[in-house]
Amino acid sequence: MTDTARPTRIVVDLDTLTHNLRTLQAHAGVPVMAIVKANAYGHGLVPVGLHLQAQGVEQLGVAFLEEGIALRQAGVRVPILVMGGIFGPQAAQLIAEDLEITVSSIDKLRQVEAAAEALGRQATIHLKIDTGMERIGVHSYHAGPFIEAAVASRWCRVKGVYSHLACGDDPDSPMTAQQLERFLQACAHFERIGAPMPVRHLANSGGLLHFPETHLDMVRPGIALYGVLPDPASKPTVDLRPAMSLVSQVVYFKVVPAGHPVSYGATWAPGTDTRVVTIPIGYGDGFPVRCPRAVRC
Repeated sequence: MTDTARPTRIVVDLDTLTHNLRTLQAHAGVPVMAIVKANAYGHGLVPVGLHLQAQGVEQLGVAFLEEGIALRQAGVRVPILVMGGIFGPQAAQLIAEDLEITVSSIDKLRQVEAAAEALGRQATIHLKIDTGMERIGVHSYHAGPFIEAAVASRWCRVKGVYSHLACGDDPDSPMTAQQLERFLQACAHFERIGAPMPVRHLANSGGLLHFPETHLDMVRPGIALYGVLPDPASKPTVDLRPAMSLVSQVVYFKVVPAGHPVSYGATWAPGTDTRVVTIPIGYGDGFPVRCPRAVRC
């Protein structure tokens, strides 16, 4: 940063990110798929992806094809699962970039198969089972034919099977137990048809923190990896530390007399003469235009 640049910036501490990764790995006791979607939750997709790879993370997860391509172009070589719904024309590029694909229906399976056959290259897929989130994925009670078609595919290798917890952030929600039961019932179909069990992954940040029975073969921490609890109802069951800081510098100060309101809405006034400072950040940067109370220095 130059001397003339605005002294307001975001600082990401990669050592703290490493601490959170190690803490979550120890808590889970199974491999971790670190979720780096949405620009690694604002922490920087490429630098975070490269750092996690250097720390030996087993797998990364992204939402979209473009995120996976950016990581590959930056030199990330660990397995990357694209978890979002895909358009048929994207299948060939996903395969060409060595990205693992979420297959959420028999129709999507056929699209991936056709792309793989055209390329002469097998696709690596994870089957998405809907256990109650009602987003993408085959309903758990209809999973049998879907699993059979995927296992029988010549052009797809079923590496994983997964679902997503709707209420894992709430340790008191009964829905997580229901979703786990539905998911295990669907996965049992692999055994019924004599197929090897793929990697089962269900636990997001909330599941990892609150429901050890959901850890299964792999966990998928997202927001918790960056040191933030996923919901106000969540409990700090492990030592997580925020990896991001927002820092700035005082550019002005004045003494505001007692009773004189400060800033928009005149919602706060000091009870005594008070030194008030100004920093160069505002609601254009995402800082709330009205705070519940003034920030005092």
